[in-house]
Amino acid sequence: MKTLFFGLLIATSSLSHTVAQDSLHGLPLAFQDDFESGSGKWETTDPQSWFIKNEDGNKSFAINKRISDYQPKVRSPHNIALIKDLETDDVVITFRVKSTMDTGNHRDCCVFFGHRDPEHFYYVHLGAKPDPASGQIMIVDGEPRRPLTKNEKTVPWDDAWHQVKLVRKAAAGTIEVYFDDMEKPHLSVVDKTFGKGRVGIGSFDDMNAFDDVRVYAKKQAPASAERKFPARPEPTVADFVYGNDSERQRFDFWKAKSDKPTPVVLLIHGGGWVNGDKKSYGANIINKYLDAGISVASVNYRFIAQAMEQQVEPPVKAPVTDAARVVQTLRSKSKEWNIDPARIGATGGSAGACTSLWLALHDDLADPKSADPIARESTRLTCIGVTGAQTSLDPVQLRQWIGNSIYGGHAFGFAAKGRTRPQEFELLLANREKVLPWIREYSPYELVSQDDPAIFLEYPNQKKPPVFGGDESDPTHSAMYGIEFQKHCKKVGVACELVFPGNSDSQFTNMHDFLIHHLSQKGSE
Repeated sequence: MKTLFFGLLIATSSLSHTVAQDSLHGLPLAFQDDFESGSGKWETTDPQSWFIKNEDGNKSFAINKRISDYQPKVRSPHNIALIKDLETDDVVITFRVKSTMDTGNHRDCCVFFGHRDPEHFYYVHLGAKPDPASGQIMIVDGEPRRPLTKNEKTVPWDDAWHQVKLVRKAAAGTIEVYFDDMEKPHLSVVDKTFGKGRVGIGSFDDMNAFDDVRVYAKKQAPASAERKFPARPEPTVADFVYGNDSERQRFDFWKAKSDKPTPVVLLIHGGGWVNGDKKSYGANIINKYLDAGISVASVNYRFIAQAMEQQVEPPVKAPVTDAARVVQTLRSKSKEWNIDPARIGATGGSAGACTSLWLALHDDLADPKSADPIARESTRLTCIGVTGAQTSLDPVQLRQWIGNSIYGGHAFGFAAKGRTRPQEFELLLANREKVLPWIREYSPYELVSQDDPAIFLEYPNQKKPPVFGGDESDPTHSAMYGIEFQKHCKKVGVACELVFPGNSDSQFTNMHDFLIHHLSQKGSE
């Protein structure tokens, strides 16, 4: 191991923490890498963002750009490097890290553990200036990241090397994070949501160099390639078929315990209408509603690619009308499943949020003359609460709101193999007049009318106050979507509450509390 590393650590830590010990905190050494032989032991979310940095004869693993090409399905870090062929529950991770660009309060690094898949993992965000979206121990559980801690301690980033240690004991649920001081935790929390998973390093959107990574753990065999989902209660009805156009037209239903008809909330997963699964909602969210006496339905729907294969025009029609069919199906089952048809709400993140908005705002799709009894049921909702919603799909409007908008082209058929999200958007912009009737039918902003239900918009990952027309670090989930949409709702006379860091005009801090409150009100429709 490198003598430079020893010299730096002796100044800040006891000798017991400076050598590659056989064990630490009762766990054996399972992995170590000083990157002298390259980065072959690592799997990254964006290989173009990482490189082996050679500085004064010392090699490290570094990030070379803040904005990664990797765009996660839910708001979470962009630059992630995971160790290959290593999964563990109890773990100690140590490494050196140096910030390679002075980005002020945005300087950070991340430690990942319990990583089950791109939508389910823990990470520590060692941000320079803490707030609810920075400088915390975080969890990503099928929805945008949320903090497990309420840390207010800053991290003293500079241009020097620093030492980080994470200690995780899965059975007890304890998580401790150390920065330079290896005796006193900088952050700590108890959480048992995830157990075994992969571990790694990275950054949310900053530039760092990493070196001398060691992992102490009882090495366990990696999971199979089959995707893992979070634990959740057994559905009352699993994989209920609501359509015949796709194997994805299924939903799971949990019946809340009650002698009287219960309200229902639809969980509509995100993923840009191109991926995701109803099983991504875990016990934390499902039980929150069941404990409040609200039944739950978690929905799968057709993706854009499948809609294009089926020549659905525009492709976005498939996922949103699939969700509408689920609402009708639930109402048709009201007696059998003890559902109150007058109290149905919806929630989701990103594309799931946009679908929820479309359902809430669109005129009723019920066809009273249909021979299909389900098609005669109403599609209207009582209320919705969503996070990271795209409130408009009009490219001209979006570029006015957010200078670097790139989302929506695939919704109107401009997706193709090898075509990037920005390229799809530019094609939508160039062909806007041709698809304007579709935009007016499927862009939520266009559908707002005075008879629409109560709406709650949440943008928990807004890092700085949004500026009209300015660029955003995450233009697809910017709070500017919410600001402009709320203005429109107020003009029309629709109740719309908006929450993001630094702004709240609601008594509720999150969409789940909002939905539980409104769905629990009898006669709320």
